[in-house]
Amino acid sequence: MNWDQVRTSLADEPLPTAVIDLDAVDANFDTLVAAMGTTPVTMRIATKSIRHIGLTRHLLQRGGSRFRGLMCFCAREAAFLAEQGFDDLLIAYPFARTDEAELVASLTAVGTRVFATVDHPDHIALLSEAARRHGTTIRVCLDVDVALRAGPAHFGVRRSPIRCVEDATAVGTAIAQASGVRLSAILAYEALVAGVQDRTASKLTDAVIRLLKGRTRPLATQRRLDVVAALEAQGHDIEVVNGGGTGSVGFTAHDGSVTEITAGSGFLCPHLFDGYRDLDLKPAAFFAIQVARISDAGFVTCLGGGYPASGAAGPDRLPIPWLPRGLSAVNMEGFGEVQTPLRWTGRGPAPAIGDPVLCRHAKAGELAERFDSYALVRSGRIVDRQPTYRGMGQTFL
Repeated sequence: MNWDQVRTSLADEPLPTAVIDLDAVDANFDTLVAAMGTTPVTMRIATKSIRHIGLTRHLLQRGGSRFRGLMCFCAREAAFLAEQGFDDLLIAYPFARTDEAELVASLTAVGTRVFATVDHPDHIALLSEAARRHGTTIRVCLDVDVALRAGPAHFGVRRSPIRCVEDATAVGTAIAQASGVRLSAILAYEALVAGVQDRTASKLTDAVIRLLKGRTRPLATQRRLDVVAALEAQGHDIEVVNGGGTGSVGFTAHDGSVTEITAGSGFLCPHLFDGYRDLDLKPAAFFAIQVARISDAGFVTCLGGGYPASGAAGPDRLPIPWLPRGLSAVNMEGFGEVQTPLRWTGRGPAPAIGDPVLCRHAKAGELAERFDSYALVRSGRIVDRQPTYRGMGQTFL
């Protein structure tokens, strides 16, 4: 979308509003599929990065046989998605409450293909008890950590405590001895490779990140191979080996032990996903706020706009102005709850009172927590408006 298209398409829209550029979504889809190459792996969509039923269906339909299943955040989201007609649901994060185990057991009992992720004996006991109450057997997914560790230093996110074959087979034994559960999947997410930009404003930072990524890749490959082989030798029938994320699609797809990879944010390309080498994604998700007043020459002030992203607090978690080009946030106020002043250094006159300003969120799915619906745009024109999870009365994070 260009600035003229934005002004025209949003001229009569109530602001703020969230906008999805479907042309950019489809271009990103093509980029990620191309990164998979001709490998036999399939793509699983990370729904936490979408949080929109219409977009999820669009991606699955476009993906055909190369796309299979959804990666969910929690049991309640899996139950909601099952109600919407989706199947093959991998709940990627362990849970520890009885109500959640009951949901998974009830889904399994009616024939939904759902995997519950574990990394501790307490998770297994919880699922086993729920399965017995429902007279069913729950598919279990073992989360294996593939973060890089050097002595006391830990590089990557802190996920599972399962870090070697011995850890994995110990949990495998516990699963085999419990009733109502069977080990059917392995999840090994190389977060440092998939989720950290390696093209920033600092050449030194980029060099360090690339070094760490270079050491993480062989570690992830070997640990997945070793764990899968050891668990299969124990007698477990491993149906799914999941790895990767948007930033590692090309690498993970060529890992011989992996049956599928996951991506989500890459389809919408929030601004935290701008800095990846060899991954040319297009911004596809935006929110628009209105210019409400002008305090001084060279500044405009917009109504609202305070939508920061989760994670370690810092400037990179704030939205950025996108269109018209030439706007930047003012450090004193940033993106505020009730107003957002922006500095204008672009060519020509600054946006006028009443004009929309198109901004990008730092993350993909979190935008859906702020808006009830997305305005879907094709060729610069709004062609549909569909509800987000929030607009359907659902929030899970």
